[in-house]
Amino acid sequence: MARYIPLDLEHGKGRSISEKALMIPEELRDSIYLGDCKEFLSKLPNESIDLVVSSPPYNIGKGKEKRRELEEYLNEQQHVLAECVRLLRPTGSVFWQIGSYTDDGLHIPLDVRIFPILEGLGMIPRNRIVWIRQHGLHASKRFSCRHETILWFTKSDGYKFFLDPIRVPQKYPNKKQWKGERKGELTSHPLGKNPGDVWAFRNVKHNHEARCMSR
Repeated sequence: MARYIPLDLEHGKGRSISEKALMIPEELRDSIYLGDCKEFLSKLPNESIDLVVSSPPYNIGKGKEKRRELEEYLNEQQHVLAECVRLLRPTGSVFWQIGSYTDDGLHIPLDVRIFPILEGLGMIPRNRIVWIRQHGLHASKRFSCRHETILWFTKSDGYKFFLDPIRVPQKYPNKKQWKGERKGELTSHPLGKNPGDVWAFRNVKHNHEARCMSR
C-alpha cells in the first residue's frame, strides 16, 4: 500500500501526495540529460518536481535549430508545458524565459502567446519579469529588441517563495524615520529590498569564456 506524504504544511493546506509519485528514477537524478526533452519528461512521475526553469528554443533558425511556423512552434510549447505541469508538485513553480517571434518585419512577443497557454493548463500567474539585455539581434526597420521576459506561474496558491535570500542592497540603507512614533528607526528592511520584476544583468555573448568552455 502506498504511503502518503503531507505537503504545504507551512501553509496549512494539508495536501497529500503518494510517496510513489515522488520517486524519480535514480539514473535521472543529479545528471545532465542530452536528448529530446519530451522523451525525458515522459520518464518522470506525476508531481515529482519542485521547480521548472527553462529557456526554450527561440525559433529563429540559428545553429542546428529549424525555424518553424509560429503556430507549430506554439503547439510544441503547449505539449512541453503540459508535461511540466503534470510533473509539478502543488507547491511548484514554472519560470519560462522567452523572446520574440519575427518574420519579415512582423514582431510578436512570445510571452503574450505563452501566457494563455499556461493559464489554460490551470497555472496561476505570479510575475512577468523583464530581463534587460545590452546585446541581441539587430534590426533595421524597427527598434532592436533589448529585453526578454520570464513568466513565473505556480500550480497552486500554496507555492514556495523565499524573499530574504534574494534581497538586493537598499538605495538608502541608513535612511531613518525623522518624526512620529518610529522616529530614529530605519525606514527600509535591514536585509535589503525586493529585487523587483525588472532584471538588468549581462547575457553570455557568443565569444564569452563560459560559452567557449561548454563547446
